[in-house]
Amino acid sequence: MTHKPPPLWQRYEQYVANHIIDFDAAQWKALQALQTLLDELHADDENSAQVKFWQRKTVAKTIQGLYLFGDVGRGKSMLMAWFYEACELPKKRRVHFHVFMQEVHQFIHQNPNQHALTLLAKKVRETTQLLCLDEFFINDIADVMLLSRLFDGLFSHAVIVVITSNYHPDKLYPNGLQRASLLPFIDLLHAKTTLIELCGELDYRLTQSADSTTRYFFPLNSQTENAISQCSAKMVFSFAELCGEPKGARDYLTLAAQYDSLILTHIPQFTPEKNNEARRFITLIDVLYDYKVTLICSAEVAIDDLYRQGKNKYDFERTRSRLIEMQSTQYSPHI
Repeated sequence: MTHKPPPLWQRYEQYVANHIIDFDAAQWKALQALQTLLDELHADDENSAQVKFWQRKTVAKTIQGLYLFGDVGRGKSMLMAWFYEACELPKKRRVHFHVFMQEVHQFIHQNPNQHALTLLAKKVRETTQLLCLDEFFINDIADVMLLSRLFDGLFSHAVIVVITSNYHPDKLYPNGLQRASLLPFIDLLHAKTTLIELCGELDYRLTQSADSTTRYFFPLNSQTENAISQCSAKMVFSFAELCGEPKGARDYLTLAAQYDSLILTHIPQFTPEKNNEARRFITLIDVLYDYKVTLICSAEVAIDDLYRQGKNKYDFERTRSRLIEMQSTQYSPHI
């Protein structure tokens, strides 16, 4: 490596000085931990980076990553993005957790044997020294049964893992089917990662809503239909097409890679009977947000009223926050 990137705290201070963000003590603390890890990874070569990591004096030798958690809009993804951009390791990857797990299931399907997870961990390490996982959450029993062995394999192969999540590890998969099977994985997170909470009171995405444009139209009536017809976007979908059918993250990733703007019509108010549709909608918004796709919507009710009750209520808070930010003119220049 020929140069050293500026420290993360310098970028943070510039953002504060330029009134782009307000100083947040929890963000500052997380930033210091990310910078410490970044400094260790920026050794002259991969071998010396590993030696320095295992010789850490301030953290136990078992630590192999960071786990940033907190409510929606507290800056986790922003800090993760800065950290990832500043990391000059050639073997690095940043990916949404649900996309990563889809790849895991596909690998197991293609390699149906008892050593599949061991083989996968080795394969990951061949291309990835640093693995950054965004939006870590668990709602699938199929994932639960794999996580402990999978991450034990990743850590055994010296993969450094940085995670963002809305959940403290102890609160992952609450009341889920066979949750006891997840406990070894939770113990592994405690043992192998440093937990850092971003506990600010303000959802920073909502502060951008004052400078906004209209991309979300409700209720479903003739005026809304007329407003939608006046909008320009490269593709139009109904909610039934994208979320009413059994689609997943891979489908949405293909869509986001092809279009920088789209219209989604007839979003319903979610009832407890529409949990599957709500889960797909949550995944869809996650993917579109990550790819900065401009989204124009027609919906039955206002954003705040889309999801009132049901088992996805906590995760939908992230969706609500992102939908509001997606109305901001700072979010996307595509339209």
